Amino acid sequence: MSKQVIVITGASSGFGALTARALAKAGHTVCAGMRATEGRNAPAVADAAEFARENNVDLRSVELDVASDASVVSGIARIIADAGRLDVIIHNAGHMSFGPAEAFTPEQFAELFDINVLSTQRVNRAALPYLRRQGRGLVVWVSSSSSRGGTPPLSLALFRRQGGDGFTCRLLCRRAYPLGHRDLDHRARRLHQGHQPFRPFRLA
Repeated sequence: MSKQVIVITGASSGFGALTARALAKAGHTVCAGMRATEGRNAPAVADAAEFARENNVDLRSVELDVASDASVVSGIARIIADAGRLDVIIHNAGHMSFGPAEAFTPEQFAELFDINVLSTQRVNRAALPYLRRQGRGLVVWVSSSSSRGGTPPLSLALFRRQGGDGFTCRLLCRRAYPLGHRDLDHRARRLHQGHQPFRPFRLA
């Protein structure tokens, strides 16, 4: 695969940070999106910079709070201005929650849904126009096989994964139609039925 410019949301720690480092070591330009880069996540920014220096890779931290329209628009614009393009979006950001579903208030439920599901739409609205103008691009959702089952204490967390899966398979595939992929909806259904933990869609 040729060198790609990749943005990963929620890359300050966990799977996001690990994925960012692995892709950077594979030779790609990786923009690790995270919030509060000058505050609570300043140590994560420093760790990413140290990793980049020690391994001679192109790993960059970028302020990208997926709960904020302004932050997302600014972050995506900065990536394109600095790197010259954007090839891959990886939707990884999310909050984990534990406990019985009835323990959460509707307001807490709405906040988690906003961060874990609607945030992907913020990123898509900011980034997909660039990918469309390029005529190519790849969008990846990080999901979980547990979204098709799991345990009661994880019910709310798994619901947000199901929400992301549903958005991927039912909406984004139709939005990609103008780019010529008429088989995308069928591919989306097969991915959804197969319970695969990643939901990739190539836009060209």
